[in-house]
Amino acid sequence: MSESKSKLQDNPRGVLEQHITALQSESKIDRRQALVKINEEIFNNPDNEGCDLTVVFPEIYAYILKSFSDTSESCRENAIIITSNFIQRLPLNDYYLTYILPVIVRRIGCPEIIEESEEIRLILIELVHKILLKYKGTHLLSSFINDFTSILTKTSTDPFPKVKLEACECIILLTKILQRDFHFQSESYVKPLLSNFAHQHFRVRVAAVRAIGAVVLAGNVKCFELSITPMAEKLFDENTQVRLQVTMEVGNWMLCYRDRYSFWHRMIPLLLTSLSDIMADIREAATEVWDDIGLQYMEENEEDLKKKSDFLKDVPSHYPDVKRPNLGCRTLVQSNIGKIVPAISREMEGWQADPRLRCAQLLCWLLLCSEDGCTQHANTIVRTLHRGASDDDQRVVLEIKRASELFGYFITPDTWWPLLEAEVDSWSALFVITNILKGSRAELVKEKVMVELCKELSDPDRCRIRKPKYQTNMLLVTEALMDLCKEDCKAVAEQLFIINFTIYAMPYDDKMQFMALSNLDKLRSIEKCGRTLTSLYEIHIRRVLSDITSDALTWSMLTPDRCLLECVLIHSGSAIGAQLHLIAPLLKECLAPPKVDAEVKLKIFTVLSTVLLKRQTNFSKSESENLEAFLKIVINDIIMPNLVWSPGRTAEAIRTAAVACLCSALQENPENYEVTVEKGSDGDNKDEKVNLFPTKESLEPFLDQMVPLLVGLTDDNSTLTRQHTLRAICCLATLSKQRGCFTVDILHKLYFVVLKRLDDSSDKVRSIAVETLCTLFQCRPQYDTAVFNAHIDALYSAMLVHLDDADEGFRKEMLDALIKLSEIDPRLLMKKVKSNIHLYRNKAAYERLSSHIEKIIE
Repeated sequence: MSESKSKLQDNPRGVLEQHITALQSESKIDRRQALVKINEEIFNNPDNEGCDLTVVFPEIYAYILKSFSDTSESCRENAIIITSNFIQRLPLNDYYLTYILPVIVRRIGCPEIIEESEEIRLILIELVHKILLKYKGTHLLSSFINDFTSILTKTSTDPFPKVKLEACECIILLTKILQRDFHFQSESYVKPLLSNFAHQHFRVRVAAVRAIGAVVLAGNVKCFELSITPMAEKLFDENTQVRLQVTMEVGNWMLCYRDRYSFWHRMIPLLLTSLSDIMADIREAATEVWDDIGLQYMEENEEDLKKKSDFLKDVPSHYPDVKRPNLGCRTLVQSNIGKIVPAISREMEGWQADPRLRCAQLLCWLLLCSEDGCTQHANTIVRTLHRGASDDDQRVVLEIKRASELFGYFITPDTWWPLLEAEVDSWSALFVITNILKGSRAELVKEKVMVELCKELSDPDRCRIRKPKYQTNMLLVTEALMDLCKEDCKAVAEQLFIINFTIYAMPYDDKMQFMALSNLDKLRSIEKCGRTLTSLYEIHIRRVLSDITSDALTWSMLTPDRCLLECVLIHSGSAIGAQLHLIAPLLKECLAPPKVDAEVKLKIFTVLSTVLLKRQTNFSKSESENLEAFLKIVINDIIMPNLVWSPGRTAEAIRTAAVACLCSALQENPENYEVTVEKGSDGDNKDEKVNLFPTKESLEPFLDQMVPLLVGLTDDNSTLTRQHTLRAICCLATLSKQRGCFTVDILHKLYFVVLKRLDDSSDKVRSIAVETLCTLFQCRPQYDTAVFNAHIDALYSAMLVHLDDADEGFRKEMLDALIKLSEIDPRLLMKKVKSNIHLYRNKAAYERLSSHIEKIIE
């Protein structure tokens, strides 16, 4: 064995001559076999174990390295394996590298790819990796930095992903081995590595990010400038590992980069962006790195921060429900926020949603870390919040909401209110104010901002805007203000009421109305004025009515003043009782003039009818003198003028509404409305029943004008008008009888026109006419049948004719009516029945009527 060993060591050329000669063969099989034999002889033969390879290498390297260019792929592979074995076993000496590296450069380090095989390129770059590992503890590689640069810049852009990965590992290793020499070559590596940032394989992207991180640390400033923007873009990578690697590399820069103090404003946004990543592991890693950066900054600037740290409170009393960043982190952001915020503001104008989202998230972290240090940049921040609040992407809006709340925690109202005061016409500004209030301190807001804000929002030009977003945010502002200041809001309770009641009166949709109602109830609770909203209305409704000043001739269904008046009448309940002196002129103005919009008139008449029907609630707290004056205006100046006939369909509809309103006023006890008068905490309430016409003197003055109008309306073209007129006659007769002012003259004027309605084209009208006749004569005053025999005769004659009506139901109603009215003059009725019984077909009805009359006469 020792003899064989001595042969290879003493005469390597002689031992390997046969194989070296075979390398010249034209047969690639022979060449491959020769390379395999050489490898086995030198490295695998037990007889040659421990042989001094420094003697063998000079004799054979030329033939082996020449095989790197062999046409056969297997030959090239075996040649590389032999060279790799030599590198592993030879002692450290740059002599060997002077032959090996230039050959590798020619194969994979030239502008054009010489080595076509992906697998061979991979083995070659692995050989480079082995060389770096072998010589990493020495200074022998310095002279080869250009060779390494040529190889690695080319292989890092290789089409084969595995070659890219290996090249990136070699670059990272090279930055550690040859830091001084690499610094001068570093720029050459940046662009090739950045080209891999868009590679489809995430492992390649991760490796490229790692390599860029190492290149920047070892390179010059230009490397950082070229890399920072692509690194920021990789924070949007879809792969978690890529984003995590970017986070770690940027954190490493902030801890270790020599010129980091010049580039804090470029690196802080990247790391803070990772704090809001959707993946928890990235957020945790970023948080840990950020804390380390802050602590290191504190150590490096201990003298400058000593005063702050000595007098530092752990956590301020007014602070968000999050962990407070350490002093180093806060100081870092405070000193750089002025350079970052303008860039965020510009980026918020971009067309891509994801960058806008990241900017909004970054703004949250900047505000949290800078605390009151962002005061001098409040103007830029407010503009950014204003822009973000109107973003189309709800994710951005949510982050702006958080940022606004944080802004409120750290910036005093004296700073932010002047910046937003001029913008309150914008719904996005209201959105920002709402969330700033959520983070503000009540004692600071109530001093000035509360009063000025409510004054601005209660302006009719603002609170009467019907746009959905503006209404929503106005309601949210008032809600936030009441939640923050609570009982201190009493000072602006009237303005808060006007804002919310106006939206309640003219909401964009039901959701807005519900929100406004909720705010009104919250205001009632703050003012402690009672158990229901009626008590709140009693305090503030006067101001609402006083503010209705526009000309009713200009009103439409959407006019704010009309909506407010309607809302007051419908929802105020007993609160309107004390404001009748304000309500009556408004009703007169919008219902009396003929030129007022017809749709408005119809709506207000409908509302007025409802108010009159719910009299037990609405007028329960009214003084009798005020109620009497109100009714006088309603009947004389509003209802009566609208009962006068005029041509046209519109006028017809208004007459219908007016007579229906009159009917509501004349009803003694409206059956469909329960009495819901509050009792207990809201002051003295009247338990007695409310009568609109409590005495003869209160009703009688209206009869002279009312009766002729009703007589005329019984013949109106509108079926509905005739129905309401007949009902009004019924109510009038009943009420007049009770008050002692129903005269024979009124009876005779009314019954005759009602009698004609028995032949009406509408069955409904005919049915009501029968009922009305019964009511009229049952309410008759002292009635001398001998004197008024002709009237009774006319009544019976007309009614008897209709016992033979074609409608069975109407015949039955008529029979019942005749039975009721037979007691007026039974003998006259019996005489008319018997004299004409042979002329009628409905014998059964006549017989039944005769039987009833006979009982009365007997």
